[in-house]
Amino acid sequence: MFNGSEEGFDNFLSFHDIRELLFARESESVVIDCYVNAYLFRPREDNPDIFWNFGYLGAVLNGYVQSCRDDKSKKEHFEYAFRTLDRAPNEFDLIFSPMHVGTNHWALLVIHIKEKEFQVYNSLRSKQRADIPQYVEELKRYLKGKHIDADKWPLRYPDPCPQQGSGDDCGIFTCKYMECLTRRDIQDLPFSQDDMPLVRAKMAIHFIKAYFNGQGRS
Repeated sequence: MFNGSEEGFDNFLSFHDIRELLFARESESVVIDCYVNAYLFRPREDNPDIFWNFGYLGAVLNGYVQSCRDDKSKKEHFEYAFRTLDRAPNEFDLIFSPMHVGTNHWALLVIHIKEKEFQVYNSLRSKQRADIPQYVEELKRYLKGKHIDADKWPLRYPDPCPQQGSGDDCGIFTCKYMECLTRRDIQDLPFSQDDMPLVRAKMAIHFIKAYFNGQGRS
């Protein structure tokens, strides 16, 4: 029925991806990127509920621990991730970095510049993720070169943190964590596994509307 796509920085969401969003559980990294670019980055007059001054590194961390074996490759990785920012890292309150950890799971790393700490929102806390603290230690070294001394910043796993049940909703949980944090709606993080079918449907409708709005301007 559709052949178009929803543009978003270096990524795009095709209608195949939207169908997958509703009925399958694929294309998670594309969904995360497009959700941020097409929704959270809308102009403030179109999105008045967004409060925090935040940056987004993109869902590009898949395979970091396995692929970065030396200092050069680590630096190249971070340079690639941080190039999406439109200003220096220390000019943000929050920087979001969705992390593909293990073999098939997404979690959200938040670089909380204002509070001087790292936060991880993980919808499967029952599984230990050793690659997350390992990644944060490498990130601290990189930030030092950007005039941010994060050596003593703690790594926290805040509560509350809604948890997923069975299924593959980790990417959607990651999007909802970011939405709540940008709205400062973090007192209870008001969503749960039961909300996921409706959240997926609303996201798909938003992407379809954004696509047709874009077609009308072209």
